[in-house]
Amino acid sequence: MKHKPNFIDREIGRRLRVARIAANIRQYRAAKLVGVTYQQIRKYEVGCNRVSAVIVARLAQIYRRPVAWFLEDVRLEEDATADPLTGALVHSYASEAGEQPKQAGN
Repeated sequence: MKHKPNFIDREIGRRLRVARIAANIRQYRAAKLVGVTYQQIRKYEVGCNRVSAVIVARLAQIYRRPVAWFLEDVRLEEDATADPLTGALVHSYASEAGEQPKQAGN
């Protein structure tokens, strides 16, 4: 069964990319150090493939970041109010229900 990337996969991948670039390491070098192809590193970084805890731990060591940095404050899903279109829908729905819409970050 093919894995459909979700927000957490994309967010961890984004953090992997930020850490790699900050460490001034190319995808090819990171891949070689971890034992995967550079294509696999790219797929991790864009969230196409789910990255294992072992790979995150190895990359954290290579990038000189604590493992927790890749997982800190990762939400389980995207905040609907972050998108202008869905944010408007949430606001509209809350108004119809007679509720105050929740602000992002609350």
